[in-house]
Amino acid sequence: MKILLFILLAVVCLNFGVMAQTVTVQPSVSVIGEAEMRVAPNQIGFTFEVVTTDPTIAAAKRANDTASAKTLSVAKGFNIPTDDLQTDRLTISPRYAGEKDPRGKGTVIGYEVTKRIVVTFKQLDRIDEFLAKVIEAGVNRIVDINIENSDLEKHEQQVRLLAVDNARSKADAYAKRLGLKVGRAYVIREESADTPGYTTGFGSGNGSGDGMGDASPGDLSVPAAYSQAVTFALGKISVADKIYVTFELVR
Repeated sequence: MKILLFILLAVVCLNFGVMAQTVTVQPSVSVIGEAEMRVAPNQIGFTFEVVTTDPTIAAAKRANDTASAKTLSVAKGFNIPTDDLQTDRLTISPRYAGEKDPRGKGTVIGYEVTKRIVVTFKQLDRIDEFLAKVIEAGVNRIVDINIENSDLEKHEQQVRLLAVDNARSKADAYAKRLGLKVGRAYVIREESADTPGYTTGFGSGNGSGDGMGDASPGDLSVPAAYSQAVTFALGKISVADKIYVTFELVR
């Protein structure tokens, strides 16, 4: 019993000792640092598809191979490096008759072969010429267009440093107004800004089809002559960053 009373007394004394201590709160200021940079694009990423159909798989595949080979040949004619050309996907799927087809709904009437080709194109003054040529070669679906800058990582690093400078500038202004000075930073948290770049998606896919089922797959019309002027408004790419920083305040 005496031991229990001794323990309780020790705990009570410890609590009074803790309460008697002066709690020191470190003065601090938390700010948001923001920065943005707009950079000119120097390349454009195209995602093309060559789509062919035929009652037999073999014929549809041969037609697709021919059109795809012509497309790659056009790309090589523009001196596009091998690293900037990629055959990304090959799909073969049956095509079925629709409800209005006299052959009967669900009847296999042929096959569709799709080959996806991804191209990084850097000759921005020849975009229209390039598009006209690949469409003529056999591209009949544009899935995606990405306006890019190959030095984006370098620009992102520059923006990060500018965001840090902005945070420090804000903290200095607040501290000076209060007659204090900014000390070390002890909390830094990054918040990702909007993903840089501009993307135009045209989409792709096969419909269920409720017609006769023998229409050709969305062919793009081939211009009689390519434009001599650039008709793409490339604009500039926004690179932005935001960070949260907490600085200590000192006198």
